[in-house]
Amino acid sequence: MKKVSALFILPLIFIAACSEPQNGKSSEDKENDSLKAVALEPVKEYQEKAYYPIPSPEQMFGFINDAGVNYSQGLIQDVSMAEKYNDPKMKALNFGIYTADLAYAAAYQDIEATIDLYKVVKRMGADLNIEDMMSEEMLKKVQSNLENPDSLAVIAGRAYYDAVDYLERNGQQGKLALMSLGGWVESLYITLNAIEKFDPNSETAQRVADQKITFGNLYTFLKKNEDKVGVADAIESVQAIRSVFASLKEERSATSKKDANGKMVLSSGKKITITQAQYDELKSAINDCRKSITSIES
Repeated sequence: MKKVSALFILPLIFIAACSEPQNGKSSEDKENDSLKAVALEPVKEYQEKAYYPIPSPEQMFGFINDAGVNYSQGLIQDVSMAEKYNDPKMKALNFGIYTADLAYAAAYQDIEATIDLYKVVKRMGADLNIEDMMSEEMLKKVQSNLENPDSLAVIAGRAYYDAVDYLERNGQQGKLALMSLGGWVESLYITLNAIEKFDPNSETAQRVADQKITFGNLYTFLKKNEDKVGVADAIESVQAIRSVFASLKEERSATSKKDANGKMVLSSGKKITITQAQYDELKSAINDCRKSITSIES
């Protein structure tokens, strides 16, 4: 059976990742657990199918939220710009931008922005001929669940999975590659610009360095589809980013974790490190790439 190349997928995984099981749960807690289970259904499905797995932005957004990084609505792309993207390539790239913004707003429970971005993604989805991913009924569900961020997350996440599935089933991998790139660039753009101070020894820095692996998977998928409309240009636009990641060192490391029996065991792997200079170079390259995606040529 041929595996599906599900790249940039947008269910809000942070809902489940940031929760711990508790005893004596209230009915509200049980309902939230049910929502989280629903959210994980498409996650598990696509993890089984993924050929080039790329972590969703919510994993990063949920992490920086937990790390105490402040929310900045100013980092979100202006929703009024959406109607100005007429070129098919720009539409696909910026669909990825706005879906990442949707994830960011939902992660920080900015309800008003979540609704506005949902509407934008819905309209752009129609322009990209993936109208079925977000129905009017789904929009009504969003509006009726304003007080339930978990429910909003589930609705938005399932919608994007439907979009990915639609593109895969209809042989539109090129469009999916562009959407994937836009979403990944935006998620890293927001993360790098939201972090006020870089600490090379922090877990946040390690998360950023680990994006080298993510980018490698994304770049492979772009190359695989470089004959599709707009993808070759997109590959050219990320060369500065590629150069920075290529400079990051990978070192052998040993970590300890508990096995199934609760015993601590050592495992070896590679640790990717990033310096202040490399961090600054990456931030500059990401900012430039993001600008090239969102700007309208005069």
